[in-house]
Amino acid sequence: MTTCDLAKWTPETGVEPRLRVGVVLPSDQMQRIRLTIPDAPYRLLLDGRAGHAPPAGSAEVVCEGQRVRFRAADRTSEPAGILTIVPASEGPLQRGGGIEVRGVLTGRGFHWQKRTHFRIPGTIEFRVADDHLLVVNELPLEQYLTCVVTSEMSGACPLEFLKSQVLVARAWVLVHTEDKHPGLPIDRCNDDCCQRYQGTTFLTPSAIEAVRSTRGQAIFHAGGGIIDANYSKSCGGIIEAPELVWGVSKPGQRSAVDAPKNSTMQRFLPVTQEKLDEYLSGSWLAQTDCFCSPNIVPEDELPRYLGGVDVGGRYFRWTLRYNREDLEQILRNKVFNGQTPAAPEALATLTDLRPIRRGNSGRVIELAVDYLDPMGHSRVHTITDQHRIRDALHEKFLYSSAFDVRIERDNAGVPTHIKLVGAGWGHGAGLCQIGALGMALQGYDAASIVSHYFADVSIRTCY
Repeated sequence: MTTCDLAKWTPETGVEPRLRVGVVLPSDQMQRIRLTIPDAPYRLLLDGRAGHAPPAGSAEVVCEGQRVRFRAADRTSEPAGILTIVPASEGPLQRGGGIEVRGVLTGRGFHWQKRTHFRIPGTIEFRVADDHLLVVNELPLEQYLTCVVTSEMSGACPLEFLKSQVLVARAWVLVHTEDKHPGLPIDRCNDDCCQRYQGTTFLTPSAIEAVRSTRGQAIFHAGGGIIDANYSKSCGGIIEAPELVWGVSKPGQRSAVDAPKNSTMQRFLPVTQEKLDEYLSGSWLAQTDCFCSPNIVPEDELPRYLGGVDVGGRYFRWTLRYNREDLEQILRNKVFNGQTPAAPEALATLTDLRPIRRGNSGRVIELAVDYLDPMGHSRVHTITDQHRIRDALHEKFLYSSAFDVRIERDNAGVPTHIKLVGAGWGHGAGLCQIGALGMALQGYDAASIVSHYFADVSIRTCY
């Protein structure tokens, strides 16, 4: 089968691209990686030269200076700059197929961060980068997508949702507008900053069918190009415009209400400060027809539909309450890092959190942190970008920046507790995964789901 590298692919190429996925990155700071090799024929290459066949069972690859070495129970390879384990043939994917790579970091920097074990198909390459291991999985795009669809969400999701997820994921890869990891010889990584990729670990027949039935199809905008398709877990009710997330307009994407066209939710677009309290806490929530709401996707059923590393919870509406001192410490660690408590501009006492600008979904995109310095002088530190705001206000990472700040104060007006009442999970732009799931549960097909979350688009076959 004819393929080409993703970096050289265009719609005119007419063939399926191959891509390189970073499974372990130098930032993970791993010096060795443990493997379990199945009883199947593999070849070991050392800087492109054939080495011995890796035996089935436990093995590891370790850093030795700027080189890597393969070790198994009864044999050890020579050190190499690039060590590659290649399957003797590329057969069809099956659940649990491929080499098990152990202790892979997933959810980097988010509240669900953990290390786990994944089964990886295709070719696996090992090298040293920045004094740590870089592990790269190279495989055809359609195989990659088959693994992505049940890494992002569960194979228990309806087929039409899985097809819509595949269409969006394929478009995002093919348009290839963002280099998330400059300097590394990869196209994408395995995690949320790119797309979740956990190999064949959670593969299901429905995921295989979702990819097979949409093979080579991508989403095109009215101007004729493939859309730079984004998605997040839950928009919270209002789809955000990309220019209010990343400062860049994207054809095919816009703000919209995540509900039927005749929904009374239309009154909330945009979510202004005056509408915010009702949007987050109003009585309308009990009867809402919002696709990502618990009325459509009950929260006690949500865990069966989420990805294998996700944590079930309440994401459509959520509340987080801090003691002032606890939030001050988080801010010192995340925002005022490097300052000693006695530094002139150090945070001594938090006095207020003031959203300055919001997106159409109510997401805060500029936040003022009012505080007293060690001398008792009033100061303001401004945080811009919803991603930085989410990082600053949580020990790990806040669900979203669509929140209202409600402060309890003592008799002197000093904050005692800070409560964030929020909506959604993620940046909210593009496809809302829980909302798309809700649409599929209500009988919408994949094309209808795609046209709800993206404007003036069509689905075409590229190869």
